[in-house]
Amino acid sequence: MKSQGLGTVRTLVGVGIVAMFATAGCGGESTAKPPASPPPATPSASAPTPSDEPAPASGKKIDGPAAPTSSDDVNKGISALKAGDMNGAKAAFEVAVQKNPKQADAYHYLGLVNDQTGQKADAEKNYRKALELKPDLDESATNLAAILIEAGKYDEAAGLMKKAIAKNPKSAALQVNLGMALSGKNDVDGANKAFEEAIKLEPNNGIHVVTYAGHLARNSKKDEAITKLKQAEKISANDAGVLASVALEYKGMKDFKTCIAVLDKAVHVKDVAELRIYRGTCKLGLKDLSGATTEFKDAVAKEPNNALAHYSLGNALADGGKLPEAISEWETYLKLAPEGPQAKAAEKKIGIAKAKAGGKK
Repeated sequence: MKSQGLGTVRTLVGVGIVAMFATAGCGGESTAKPPASPPPATPSASAPTPSDEPAPASGKKIDGPAAPTSSDDVNKGISALKAGDMNGAKAAFEVAVQKNPKQADAYHYLGLVNDQTGQKADAEKNYRKALELKPDLDESATNLAAILIEAGKYDEAAGLMKKAIAKNPKSAALQVNLGMALSGKNDVDGANKAFEEAIKLEPNNGIHVVTYAGHLARNSKKDEAITKLKQAEKISANDAGVLASVALEYKGMKDFKTCIAVLDKAVHVKDVAELRIYRGTCKLGLKDLSGATTEFKDAVAKEPNNALAHYSLGNALADGGKLPEAISEWETYLKLAPEGPQAKAAEKKIGIAKAKAGGKK
């Protein structure tokens, strides 16, 4: 199953920005942003902080079972999910489990909606229920492991993945999450082995290579990580999502010039707001506030309803001393995403900016 934007992404959690990038090649699998990206660079200590990014991701997640769906309600929910109608999807899947509490795929998809809307506890509960009904449902095992990895429950995640791999040793997604769990446990060699196996199973899946690179970088193996990133960039030259993931790893290494160069290639493949936002944050890393501001303005122009674009633009405008304009952008963010991840920060920044501006816009 695939969703809006550049594809779906649940490799390393969090469906948001790059969570809409990069689809993998088979079985409905999809992938996302590499884990452990550091906070964005800030060009100024005096202004409200510049573009915040979504929380880092930490485990591979995939959309749904490859087998035929169990009911019309599940099909209805999937259609809503593809259309980006999370409320409609959730309602359909809830009806499905009410009508038949034995529908494992309905619980999986309900968990997926919970997951993508930030309801992690409910997502975990529904993935567990799906596995209770269908223990060999690898998709639920994969996504549950990703949530456990996010929560730092590496032992449980590793155990879950090893159990699933024993039944299905040919699943690259399971191997990737085993690698992530072992990486979290500081089992570098074990993680390396799992990532190598995932790449062996799916040699043309660039996101697996990027994820491996992120693990290597976090374990002070920068040169090896760069080699993997170059490999991922080569095999995924026409995949904007993977290129974005590669760029973000370079950003994590503070190699902002290479980050921008790779994002230039990604934008050439598919020019969307998310990529502009990322390129803007890398330009902030080079202290290029003017360039970053232009990127954020372009992101807003391309997608006026992209809340993060407005938030990022507000930050950049504030750093440029344009407080009234910044306030307007943050207020737009709050209108578009009143409960979004940057909502509290936006409210705080509006208060600070208004005080600096003498309470006047």
